[in-house]
Amino acid sequence: MGYIARALRLTLVTGLGVLLAHSTFSTGAAQTGKAEEQPDLVIVQAPVLQSNTLSQRFPQGSRLVRLAGKSHSPLNLTPDFFAAADPRISFDGLRVLFAAEKSADGHWQIWEMNADGSNPRQVSHCTDDCVKPAYLPRGEIVFTALSARATGETSQLWVSKVDGSDPHPITFGPGDFQVETVLKNGVILATARSPLLPTDGQPADRQLYTLRPDGSDLATLRCDHQHAAVRSQAEELDDGSVVFVKTPLSPASLSGELAWIRRGALHNAPLTSSQNPTLSPEPLAAEKLVVAREPGSANPSGKKLALYAFDAAQGRFGALIYEDPKLSSLAAVPVAAHEPPRWYWSTLNPELQTGYFICIDAYEAEGFPRGRMAGVLSKVRVLTLDDPATHRERSLGEAPIEGDGSFYIAVPPDKPIRFEVLDAAGRVVRAQRSWIWSRSGEEHGCVGCHEDRALAPENRWPLALRRFDTPTRLGVEAHPETAH
Repeated sequence: MGYIARALRLTLVTGLGVLLAHSTFSTGAAQTGKAEEQPDLVIVQAPVLQSNTLSQRFPQGSRLVRLAGKSHSPLNLTPDFFAAADPRISFDGLRVLFAAEKSADGHWQIWEMNADGSNPRQVSHCTDDCVKPAYLPRGEIVFTALSARATGETSQLWVSKVDGSDPHPITFGPGDFQVETVLKNGVILATARSPLLPTDGQPADRQLYTLRPDGSDLATLRCDHQHAAVRSQAEELDDGSVVFVKTPLSPASLSGELAWIRRGALHNAPLTSSQNPTLSPEPLAAEKLVVAREPGSANPSGKKLALYAFDAAQGRFGALIYEDPKLSSLAAVPVAAHEPPRWYWSTLNPELQTGYFICIDAYEAEGFPRGRMAGVLSKVRVLTLDDPATHRERSLGEAPIEGDGSFYIAVPPDKPIRFEVLDAAGRVVRAQRSWIWSRSGEEHGCVGCHEDRALAPENRWPLALRRFDTPTRLGVEAHPETAH
């Protein structure tokens, strides 16, 4: 019965739910219009930006600089690196976590240094490239690990200790997962392709997803399938709102319109128009941001990106904070102590080698009249992905759907799976278009079949949990110590 209570609590929650000396390139930086009482900023600077892949964003190199609040010129923090990017400030405000290439032909790795640029220390030792890190509580970090394939660059999320020990993946399906930030509630905010199924080389919509630092509880933050776009560069504001950049699928671009999801809102809302391309929003205080955009109202081509203040509450650009005529400036993060996010105690059991899914009511489905499927559902078919490189699927089997629409299954852990719900004749009524997974010992709950995220489940005991709390096992055997 303890499992039942935990599963029901989980489904209820699911339903409610970061100069000049020895510089890589020489420049005379000109600072203009700096706001009073501006905090020190760590800024990415580069002569050229491109948007095709994460590993090739800065083909002519880049650097991190620190712009002091009362200074007129920035200090180069990374003179010994060919490229550096993705700065994050530690919770005590004393260190910088970042991604960097030591040489033009080297791999991106995760590094940490003091906030004055001293004592740089390599954290990761990735076989390919690792970028876009973020601090987690209790001495851990999360980062994006890239892999080069014939079909292009793919990516997954990894977690390790801040000293680089114990690196391990926390995502297990196609989708090219990328770290965006860590929310105040301790959940990782990431982006991934949507649907997570392969797109055969076509431009892929990217959505915002959340998951816990142990890789459990993968869920969409908000679905926005009606407006195909690439959503990225997401950050959380003080009030829990999430601001991000929304760019068109084609042509690929780093800049686009700013949008946000207010806390409790069902959908995102625009902050700027596509006529004001913006990128790398970073919180300064409350609803105040520092953003990068081309200077001048007409956005003349060929000019480098400069940093501006932006008032999210008013939806207005403010004063120019910093401009360098020779280098684009972006991704400016304040150097200040800040509260660490909430810590999640993991309840996973690696020895169990079984993951669990419980669905409260498979009839609940977005896109159907009154949000419910018609007819009678009989079974759920569970498909797994044997080879992510070839996208080869196979069926793990089928499980009964109870009269109230509930089902309860056990599956192999850390394997991408998806569901198809069937009628009595074995016809597919609805097929899931994304891959998800369950970690070993995870009790993964959902309200319905891609249901409305604002929907709370009915307060009842699902029939699927009345069968002695025993799941239908698909591709896994019962563990001798398991209770269900």
